[in-house]
Amino acid sequence: MSVLVKYNNLIAYFERESPLNSGRSLRRISILKILDESFSLYLARIETFFPIFLLINTFNMFLVYMARAFIPPFNPPNKGANELFTWLINYGFSATIFFAILFLAIWVVTNLGSVLVVKYVSNLFEGRTNVKWGFFSVMHLLGRVSVLSLITGILMALGFILLFFPGILMAVIFSLAIPIMVIERLNVLDSLRRSKELTDNVWWKAFLLLISIFLMLIMAILFAEFLNISFYTQRWLKEIFRVIVVSLVEPIYPISLTQLYYHLKKYKPTPVPIEYPSAEAGSSYVSEIKFCYYCGQVLPYDAIYCPNCGRKIKPSL
Repeated sequence: MSVLVKYNNLIAYFERESPLNSGRSLRRISILKILDESFSLYLARIETFFPIFLLINTFNMFLVYMARAFIPPFNPPNKGANELFTWLINYGFSATIFFAILFLAIWVVTNLGSVLVVKYVSNLFEGRTNVKWGFFSVMHLLGRVSVLSLITGILMALGFILLFFPGILMAVIFSLAIPIMVIERLNVLDSLRRSKELTDNVWWKAFLLLISIFLMLIMAILFAEFLNISFYTQRWLKEIFRVIVVSLVEPIYPISLTQLYYHLKKYKPTPVPIEYPSAEAGSSYVSEIKFCYYCGQVLPYDAIYCPNCGRKIKPSL
């Protein structure tokens, strides 16, 4: 048997046995296609998306300027090694707490802007002719979004501080929490649970998307720094130009995550509440339609095994 035949058989085996195979396999979701669709939508509506993040990043710039006054001064003592080591530990702890708080503040403010973009994109996706737009269309979500942003921000900050990799894992698992809260109108904990559910077994798709967006932001920042060095000498001009360049790229983040959400939703639909009659006459109780995450089969509410593929059903968390 040739190497090519063995390779084809191996690919066929993984495609057949993969839990992502639900008729139309989740493997077919292309990150490049999602990015391409996101760029097309963004360029078609740039006059709508760009001002939001220009305002958000301008506010964050002033937030950083105000926070600089509270940065612990770096003045190491000119004493023995033990005193220097103790001072470095204390300074590192203080600086870590400071930057973690600053990160949380910027994260919450940025997510508030993302909510507006997600709402607008979801209206377009769902074919609403009268697209609601503006701050007041999502004002009722701001409290929940702030709490959700704080929770995800704290989890990511702790993950990055402790071992770095857990921070990446938290960012991937809960990357769809904001679109889910806006579109499915779930509470904070249910949005986190639903995000974990959607990214389960396809975390690497979300990871590749986040890495792609992160690299684009890094390239935008480097481009802004290059032009600043070449053309500008005033510090305030550099900051303004940096904000403009980053604001041109950043809307891709919520747009692409909303695109990913709708792609994943095709294969992992939202459970729909339904009523089942109880033993007592005239009464009923509410349950949910369950789906097999391996083949997409609709399941009885008390199913333990899927009647279509025979796999054991994971209990709901």
